[in-house]
Amino acid sequence: MIPRSGAGRSSESVPTVPMASKTTNSDQTGEQQSASSEAQFPDLTVRAEGTANRLRRVNEPGKADCLETVEVELAVEYDIDSSDEWRNLVDPDYAIHGRTVEKGTIIDDLLDRLEGHYRRQSDSRYEAPDWNLTVTGSATAWRRLLMEFTQMRGSDSDRAHKGTLRLKRLLAADLVDTGAALAALELINQYDLDRSTDTFIAEVTDATDGE
Repeated sequence: MIPRSGAGRSSESVPTVPMASKTTNSDQTGEQQSASSEAQFPDLTVRAEGTANRLRRVNEPGKADCLETVEVELAVEYDIDSSDEWRNLVDPDYAIHGRTVEKGTIIDDLLDRLEGHYRRQSDSRYEAPDWNLTVTGSATAWRRLLMEFTQMRGSDSDRAHKGTLRLKRLLAADLVDTGAALAALELINQYDLDRSTDTFIAEVTDATDGE
């Protein structure tokens, strides 16, 4: 890509991006319970790396104001703190809508949270070709997300069956890491689910071979 305004590409590492703030009013019992629930949310982290355009105003004496565009490489991450944040990341009805995740929309939201003015170089809602986007977490964290924090009806076995299907789709979308595959394998084994393990084993094997 060719940087505009004569500026070269730069690399920027962005600190953890806070999501929605929690309510801490101790006078409200319901709010206390909500904060407690959020504090127990599984340890899942969003990591994104990619290319964006940074816009900055250039003011030079005797010249008209203008906006300079500089191509930069960004690294952004934040911890997911609540079920609401997870639902905002992944549409819980994606099985009906036919889409697992809108990567472009997620990246746009991340850029809007940063100080300064950053814009993606693609306008697709679903694709972000210049970005790597991953949600990482341990197998325990993914199991807790599915079995404790995801709204799915039925018995534990039913929930595990639906949960492994969701993990398979998230793996296909290249959104989750090896911890999700391990969680799926553990659920299939624990509940003796009639589900193929090939996708999850392949993910674990690829990760092991890459180490």
